[in-house]
Amino acid sequence: MDPWVPGPGMSIPPHLQGKAAQAEHFAQTGQVAHAARLFVELAQEAPGYWRAPHFLAMQSFGAGDLAQAKRWIGQAIAGEKPPALVEASAGQIFLAVGDKQASQAAYERALLLDPDFLPARLDLGDLLDDQGKSLEANRHYRAALGQASTIPQLPVALQVQLGRARDRTQLEHQALEQTLQAALRTTQASAAADGNDRFEECYGILMGRLRPQLPKPGFMHFPKLPPLSFYGRELFPWAAALEARTPQILAEVQAMLAGPESGFIAYVQKDAADVPDSQAWRDLNKNDDWGVFFLHNQGERVDRHCAALPVTAAALDEVPMVSIPGRGPTAFLSRLRPGTHIPPHHGATNTRVICHLPLVIPDNCAIRVGNDTRSWKPGELIVFDDTVEHEAWNRSDRDRIVLIFDVWNPFLTAAEREQVTAVTAAYATFYPEQLHKLD
Repeated sequence: MDPWVPGPGMSIPPHLQGKAAQAEHFAQTGQVAHAARLFVELAQEAPGYWRAPHFLAMQSFGAGDLAQAKRWIGQAIAGEKPPALVEASAGQIFLAVGDKQASQAAYERALLLDPDFLPARLDLGDLLDDQGKSLEANRHYRAALGQASTIPQLPVALQVQLGRARDRTQLEHQALEQTLQAALRTTQASAAADGNDRFEECYGILMGRLRPQLPKPGFMHFPKLPPLSFYGRELFPWAAALEARTPQILAEVQAMLAGPESGFIAYVQKDAADVPDSQAWRDLNKNDDWGVFFLHNQGERVDRHCAALPVTAAALDEVPMVSIPGRGPTAFLSRLRPGTHIPPHHGATNTRVICHLPLVIPDNCAIRVGNDTRSWKPGELIVFDDTVEHEAWNRSDRDRIVLIFDVWNPFLTAAEREQVTAVTAAYATFYPEQLHKLD
């Protein structure tokens, strides 16, 4: 048999290692009396060996002999480098004998040694909460709840403690909300006059009901552009003229749809290995439930489609779309079949923004960009940054159809657009990627 080797922090002379190994064997095989006898001898012969007094302390604690438990645990934590478990045991025992200060100190030492020691975190929270130190307690409770959310199964006793932790943190959250709402009541008049959407989102994020929505471009991020979700129409002087042509565009599109072959294809066209690991995306791949009819595809004008929709094509010619060889403009009709949901995703670059001219809009259709959700209204242009997480859905029983195209981000200067064009065109030459095959 290999000689017993003490673990980290177990200071024990070589001539006692055999006895220590035998004591461990008795302890692990349920021969408690034999283990206790040897551990008593070891505690006397090797005072720095914390394992012996820790075993004896927990045996005494279980038997209700608190005085003896306190004596033994004091020797254990005075040993050489006792681990978090020993300090947490000291916290339990000191609390049982009524020494809350020593108990708190022991739990804090345990968490310094092991910040992920969930039982110690909860016990310290309970100790502080029982002393009326609710804010300190809740700091530990929140940490415990966050840690527990990653653990699939927990003992019943810990689940009970976590329930108490959840209740206490919710009470604090409610009290905080009441305090903040009282403070906000003094600002209601000015908020109503100026519009309050941005602050409401800020407040929702502060209170944990919303999360910050930041751009996450798949290709190019241009810094110091406002990370807006939806852009005001006043930034696009051509918008009103395009909207005015909606009836003619709609009539032309409806006439095409009434024909035998519309030319719509699936928007998502990926090899199986490249589809995001999501059933929703797998269901959309090569499926024209999300169908598109391209007029411009990555900088190439689709002549036959423009000929089929001459009014629409002419209207787009009047719009300052992004023009980059191999990449833009891109313009298409987007058809969303009933019951179709486009999952949350991010676009390629914030150097351009996405424009939707709504054409056929049933009820129960909407788009979410960041924390903002809007329903399309026929003939009313919406413009958004698609590098902010967005999704769309059609919960009606009819098709939804929108004309989609991209234009430059209005906050880019002319020189910046020229530089972005040069770099992106060169990139497209180096990586000639064709996202959509029309035939």
